[in-house]
Amino acid sequence: MVEAFSKVSEASKLLLEKGLGASTAVECLSMVGHAMGVDRAYIFENRTQQTYGRFVTDLRYAWAEPPTASPLANPVLRAFSFRDFAPGWVDMLEAGMVVACPTRDAPPMMRDLLERQGTQSILLCPVNPSRQQWWGVTVFEDCHRPRAWRPEEVSLLKSLARAVAASVRHGQMRSSLDQVRTSLRAAVNRTPASGR
Repeated sequence: MVEAFSKVSEASKLLLEKGLGASTAVECLSMVGHAMGVDRAYIFENRTQQTYGRFVTDLRYAWAEPPTASPLANPVLRAFSFRDFAPGWVDMLEAGMVVACPTRDAPPMMRDLLERQGTQSILLCPVNPSRQQWWGVTVFEDCHRPRAWRPEEVSLLKSLARAVAASVRHGQMRSSLDQVRTSLRAAVNRTPASGR
């Protein structure tokens, strides 16, 4: 667990310094996944589907320990309806709670999906950049055994999810500042030069 704690700290620092981009996210998932001895790690992002106006979750970043299959090729995990597959889990995640269980204890549709992926045990933690915003989920999967997640493992995943949330929050703040700068620049350019 000491190594896992160290890797979560390292990943948190990396996320804050470099932001949540593809290479940084995969590097962080890989280092923490290795240290925790899991087979797969993911970051999902929530959104409202434009066409239907319904809540969906997209797989954004993933790491898998070879020869475990990467989840990125699974089309089900794009515009994935968590509410359809595991409504009780959505309620828990929205409330800021962690979900940790062996696949056999998952809701029926989710259990079927996890079994098809070879997942034996899953641990999910919400990513909340603010109290009002449930942005997404970090996930660890064990494909070798129906693992009973220890409290310290849950605590480490929560720390990683908080680091992802902080990185998302910083990215949102940078984006807001850029928009303000652009608006100010446009306003200055529209203002006629004062007469002499």
